[in-house]
Amino acid sequence: MRASLLEVNCYALAAGAGEPGAECVLVDAGWDCGADMAALLAERGWRPVAVVLTHGHADHVLGLPNLLRACGEDLPVHLGRADVHRLADPAAGVSAQFARALEPLTQDWAAPAVRPVDDGDVLECAGLTLTARAAPGHTEGSTLFTVEDPRAGEGESAVLVSGDVLFAGSVGRTDLPGGDPAAMARTLAALRTLPDTPVLPGHGPATRLSHELAANPFL
Repeated sequence: MRASLLEVNCYALAAGAGEPGAECVLVDAGWDCGADMAALLAERGWRPVAVVLTHGHADHVLGLPNLLRACGEDLPVHLGRADVHRLADPAAGVSAQFARALEPLTQDWAAPAVRPVDDGDVLECAGLTLTARAAPGHTEGSTLFTVEDPRAGEGESAVLVSGDVLFAGSVGRTDLPGGDPAAMARTLAALRTLPDTPVLPGHGPATRLSHELAANPFL
């Protein structure tokens, strides 16, 4: 599903065929995603057990309080360690013009507790294995998550959750606070070492790593 603020993609990932009653992991928290995500989970009969955040930019985290209220106040939330500081003031990581536009959304902001994630950490959630890969450049703590499903059967057994590092036909910008073009170049080069999988980006349509390595002009 997509949140309205900058059309952030918010995902619910479940193992196997995602039967009713299955546990799932939620990815990112766009501003108004809480009610829609709760409705989606109710429709599918899924039960969330964790939230992972790909990075700390406002458009990906401002919906976190509402998401937790709608889907489970006690859900553990995981975020790259170098971006945890961004939750103290989400508007500080965006342009000055966008920060002014965010003022009505941030005036009552209270940062939820998160669990820092480091490069190489492995999270076992909902029957899935999520491997965190530090991917600085868009922000200091941007993180890729390779999500492996041991119950996939003959289907795809893994996907890459790329946040705002890699999009279909593009990559994340590096001109905001915390952005680093040199770090992004190293992160993008490291993508060539990963196995080919579908890619679930933070904005826009899904894609595939092999396609982006072959056709994305930024790669």
